[in-house]
Amino acid sequence: MSIHEEEHDVVIVGAGTAGVSCALECFDIQLDTALFESHERPGGQLVEIPHSVRNVATAKPRNGSALRDSLEESAAILGDRLRRSSPVTGVDLGERWIEVGAARIRGRALVIATGTGHQQLAAAEDGAFGGDVTYQLEARSGRFAGRDVVVIGGGDSATLDALELAKEGSRVRLVHRSEALTARHDIVEQVRREPRIEDLPGWELESLDGGDRLEGVTFVGRADGQRQRFEAGGLVVKVARVPRTDLFRGQLELDRSGAIVVDREMQTSRDGVFAAGDVVAGAYARVAAALGQGSLAARSVLRHLQART
Repeated sequence: MSIHEEEHDVVIVGAGTAGVSCALECFDIQLDTALFESHERPGGQLVEIPHSVRNVATAKPRNGSALRDSLEESAAILGDRLRRSSPVTGVDLGERWIEVGAARIRGRALVIATGTGHQQLAAAEDGAFGGDVTYQLEARSGRFAGRDVVVIGGGDSATLDALELAKEGSRVRLVHRSEALTARHDIVEQVRREPRIEDLPGWELESLDGGDRLEGVTFVGRADGQRQRFEAGGLVVKVARVPRTDLFRGQLELDRSGAIVVDREMQTSRDGVFAAGDVVAGAYARVAAALGQGSLAARSVLRHLQART
């Protein structure tokens, strides 16, 4: 089977907030641009935001889906430069090409904007036990009021969810692998002052039990292997998301979490390869930050191309 080949000034992988922002800026400065998205619609992780987005200065959409609609409307100007339902199956960052289906697409510059994905715990399937297991508390607002709930995680999201549940009258066990909570100090202080929250460090999830509804959660101590079961009518899982970088491993510098290391110009360790958005090491997971990084990556792409003409 023959391979169809293309070449563009810039090839962008991932049409989330950062990828679309970068593509629009590249299009505006008249670079030959191709943007590839594995899903039918652009927007990436936006649809996972169930609440209003209050920290984007230009708008206040009612939720992430509404923001995706707005982003898709803006991206319409790209026309067929936005390749929907086009998952990337192969990459050579040294040669700066990607494979999509039977096509090999080469860029004078590449931008990686693949974002992050949920890290699902094997023993805790999202929506299990009639919805008593959830990775997004906002989607189950009020469901757990007054019930015993276990929250897994020690960061900002987990601790804030624990506080919200306690406010609704739940007894909350906040369970995490680390020896101490990693949330912001002010949030940790609120947790310590809340009598309905019990902090349980050094435990890992082993199993869940129940019938149609969740009844109990069993954990294993990381230090001694001891098991402990807690009765619970709800389980909220808030573990760290994982960067979508499997395609790029071994081809550029990643940090310990698998995120892409970049400099202040969004340049990766590979010449002519840039990255933007949540996939970047140390990223601030906010829509506004992704928009800005996408635009900054486009400026860096332009400088890279101008230096080689």
